[in-house]
Amino acid sequence: KLPDAETLRKSLYSFDKADSTRNTSGVVLNRLAEMLPNFVGGSADLAPSNMTYLKGLGDYSKEDRTGRNLHFGVREHAMAAISNGMYLHGGLVNFCATFFVFSDYMKNAMRMSALMNIPVLYVLTHDSIGVGEDGPTHEPVEQLVGLRSIPNMKVYRPADGKETAAAYVSALTGKQPTAIVCSRQKLPLYEGSGEKAELGG
Repeated sequence: KLPDAETLRKSLYSFDKADSTRNTSGVVLNRLAEMLPNFVGGSADLAPSNMTYLKGLGDYSKEDRTGRNLHFGVREHAMAAISNGMYLHGGLVNFCATFFVFSDYMKNAMRMSALMNIPVLYVLTHDSIGVGEDGPTHEPVEQLVGLRSIPNMKVYRPADGKETAAAYVSALTGKQPTAIVCSRQKLPLYEGSGEKAELGG
């Protein structure tokens, strides 16, 4: 059973310095994993960059079914579709992750999450054209508008660590899929941010 929203707030909101929201997202994911024994997830071969590795909780494999980190490989559409199936099977709270620009590859499965009204969590990092070393293939420009146009999909683009935590609280207390779009660049910590997080949905 998920903790109530107030318990989540107290456990997740303790940030006191500027940082990238992909880093604060990673901190929140690991705090959630400590609280929720059925919290599992993984990345499309980008966990070290997405900051989505659940520390000390092992890797799921045919030899070890207790691992809580899933290695989906470079197959975003399959990853999102598998995540839908995992949630529908029941018993798990699950997330999947990739670079924001690659959300295009899994848009159909994300749309299915929204149509089925299931709260799969999508962690999408490396927001902004500030990730320009690899050129336009890695620069998310139109992706935010595309995600926000999906009916029943919550999309958060947090401005700091507290807002990142607030996005997770909203995702875990709601009944629809959520995309949390995270920066690679450090962002300042704003006074009072995250205090009026949307709950449920």
